[in-house]
Amino acid sequence: MKTGLVLGSGASRGWAHIGIIHALEDLGIKIDIVAGCSIGAYVGAAYASNNLDKLTEWAESLTEWQVVSLLGLGIKRGSLVSGNKVFQALSENFSEQTFEQLSKPLAVVATDLYSGREVAFTSGPIEPAVRASCAIPALFPPQLHENRWLIDGAVVNPVPVNLCRRLGADFVIAVNLRADFRPEIHEKFKEEHENNQRKTNDFFAKSQEFVQQWFSGEDKADGQPFDKSGLASPGIFSVISNSLDILQARVTRSRLAGEPPDVLIEPQLRDFGIMEFYRAEELIDEGRKSVQRIAEQIKYQLRLE
Repeated sequence: MKTGLVLGSGASRGWAHIGIIHALEDLGIKIDIVAGCSIGAYVGAAYASNNLDKLTEWAESLTEWQVVSLLGLGIKRGSLVSGNKVFQALSENFSEQTFEQLSKPLAVVATDLYSGREVAFTSGPIEPAVRASCAIPALFPPQLHENRWLIDGAVVNPVPVNLCRRLGADFVIAVNLRADFRPEIHEKFKEEHENNQRKTNDFFAKSQEFVQQWFSGEDKADGQPFDKSGLASPGIFSVISNSLDILQARVTRSRLAGEPPDVLIEPQLRDFGIMEFYRAEELIDEGRKSVQRIAEQIKYQLRLE
């Protein structure tokens, strides 16, 4: 029996995947096949290259300002950042160059910007595939591949269970990083989500003066943007990111209902903003805990002692 692991989208929250993988290995689970979307594709490429420990060390060393530098903030072609250094780091330090060189099969999903179709990568160069899968709308630039502009796979398939099964997985463990962003959960923890919006705004505001001008409200009082009601007004990227969270949480629920995994892991990540890549240690720890919470269920289903 082949066991597959599906690593879902979620920007910085994707560092939780590292802890999840380590915890699964601690249970004695051998992963044969990997499928990933967005940050899940990034971590998946490193894992399938046997370089997860190197990625872990690098992620845990990142500071907030190093993240700013890596992203290359500034208005780019169709995006706010280039992300070149992020993907160069993957290619040079953490991943093999092609899918064929990997130690286990990997599938990466992206979205055709104009047709809305799912685009799957299972062969050829890895870096362009991961770039396309990670091209979060408005954040990273779309990628041109075979005369098609590709964007984040999470637009159509945030947790690509179908790709994992297509590669031959008999038993699928999937990771949904957006469980805390379902409407009913979102309402219950409204304050935490609003705090994440503020953290996203602050991240961009700290980077460059012109970014601060773009991503804060027009009316300010005591350095904070407000509308006429006196409520703090979200910055433009906060609006975009939160809208994507809601959209992708709904898409995820729909896809998982139609293509359910055998085990679904859902770490609690509502306290983490999507740009907080410098909180890797905490995210990895939460990833481990999310597996530990359902360890007995996983062992029972896989008939592990």
